[in-house]
Amino acid sequence: MEWTGLVNTTMGALIALAASAFAERRRWVRESEQRTKDDRRAAYIAFLNATAEASEILINIARGHDRDETALARAGTVLRDSSVLSRRLELALFAEDDVREEVNRTVGALRTYRDLVSQGLAYEADEFQRARATFNEQRDRLTQLMRRTL
Repeated sequence: MEWTGLVNTTMGALIALAASAFAERRRWVRESEQRTKDDRRAAYIAFLNATAEASEILINIARGHDRDETALARAGTVLRDSSVLSRRLELALFAEDDVREEVNRTVGALRTYRDLVSQGLAYEADEFQRARATFNEQRDRLTQLMRRTL
């Protein structure tokens, strides 16, 4: 009779220990997934902010608001200076393949846009407006895709 109590107590303790470990594991997985989602969201926001900053700099140079002897040189280095390239590398760590592809397309459109401004093309030029519109449309597509992955 005394063995039965010991076995029952031991079995109860093992069941409680297993249930506790299972619950702790589920909590850890849930928190880990949330941290990954938060990190992804922060990287998405940082990349989109960097592209917005680069675009704003390019518009200011093209409109002549930011026109001095180094303006065209700044246009040429805007991707690096606004951290677009480093933010793209951050996304390469954990973004899904389709997001990375759209990020690369966005950077390509921004490069075309940048090249026109660094050549001295004015804001009113049709080629500038097409490049700007292409970049904005591509960034909007990327934003929509990023929203779907969060």
